[in-house]
Amino acid sequence: MNKKFISCEDLQGSVYFGPDALRHCCQRFFVKGKMQGDVEIFKVNSNDDLSVKKILDEKKKIIDNLNNKIPTACDGCPKLERKNWKKDIKINKMSIEIHSKCNARCSYCSEMYYGGLNPKYDFIKFYEELSDNKIFEEDVSITWGGGEPVLLKNFESLLKKISNFGSYPTHKDIRIYSNSFIYNDTLHKYLNEGKIILTTSVDAGTYETFKKVRGVKKGFKEVFKNLEKYSENPKAKVIIKYILTSGNHEKDEIDSFVKLIDEHKLSRCNFEISSDYKIEKLTLNSANNIIYFYNKLQNIKAKSVLLDDHVRKRIKDALLLDKKISEDKLLKLSSLNPDEKIIIWGTGGYAKATIKNSMILNDKRIAFFVDEKQFSKKNNDKFYNKEIKTPEDALNSDKRIFIASSTYWQVIHEKILGLGIDNQRIIKQLII
Repeated sequence: MNKKFISCEDLQGSVYFGPDALRHCCQRFFVKGKMQGDVEIFKVNSNDDLSVKKILDEKKKIIDNLNNKIPTACDGCPKLERKNWKKDIKINKMSIEIHSKCNARCSYCSEMYYGGLNPKYDFIKFYEELSDNKIFEEDVSITWGGGEPVLLKNFESLLKKISNFGSYPTHKDIRIYSNSFIYNDTLHKYLNEGKIILTTSVDAGTYETFKKVRGVKKGFKEVFKNLEKYSENPKAKVIIKYILTSGNHEKDEIDSFVKLIDEHKLSRCNFEISSDYKIEKLTLNSANNIIYFYNKLQNIKAKSVLLDDHVRKRIKDALLLDKKISEDKLLKLSSLNPDEKIIIWGTGGYAKATIKNSMILNDKRIAFFVDEKQFSKKNNDKFYNKEIKTPEDALNSDKRIFIASSTYWQVIHEKILGLGIDNQRIIKQLII
């Protein structure tokens, strides 16, 4: 059996490609009130600065330091775990952030993403080198953010190359993070073919708030019109995100946003409620408005509504400021019966954050977990002292299911329905 050691999923398998640096992650966290994160691998000025060996060496160095109590930039990160990690590092996630040109100046963003830099290296050339050196897992997920992706001169050709790279590695999960100010025909084509997932953060329900939060005077109407086009095809996977920050989270603003969503027939999309990563704690007012927001989207029959990990790890502490908050009230909100046991689908970071920060999920309410990758009959694996079972076990049960994933909610949802599990068994109410 492998010896347990401290590491995280990103140190073990992620590379974030910036215009002039490579990073291990995009995780931000607070240590003694100071924000840390975005841990760098090394700077890059040309392809001569890039090598497979350098990436592996730097990853191994930081892991060794963590386990020998030598200070690192990762110290204090909540994603670190001591467990049986694989010794061999294989890349299973790449984030393409190779330029920092953007047509917005969001209040919660930083110059890292709008500083105007072009890539200082040939990304495709190095990507092919990584592939030739067999550093990838068989399947690699791609996230493509920014700057604004569609402003990259070779965006269309690069998207085509990434989407059709070949048999190794495969890319079954390609996510584009675009503000959707500008309509892009290639993006639309790949959405219609079901090859990519688009995430757009809107963050406002009125023009005045849009100007304040997004930092621009144009684009508000265009965002909704373009999202309506992008989501017309049933195959298209579109996630609409709303990042709560200063000035955009009051109920009037939320009402205006939901009204526009309804008018543009966007309830067919998936929704993700987030919060400004620069803000360490949510206020009670913000937490209550998140619940209000969630329910408003449910009322217009949004396809799915999720709280992302930024909200998950903050909302419990905020709600505890309300001395009148009760378990009964939260159970009613979630539609759970007092003695009901549920199945939790997923054992990743989101599942951990949900359980850790939940006020109602505990041993007596969890029947078992489902995770194909983690299931092992031989090892009798457990998670939070509950059995990890197969999707077939969920099919043969009559218990309701909570999907514990934000990134892969839609993928898991489709799999559950594909197994023949009744959609009514999937919990879509808010669980805190």
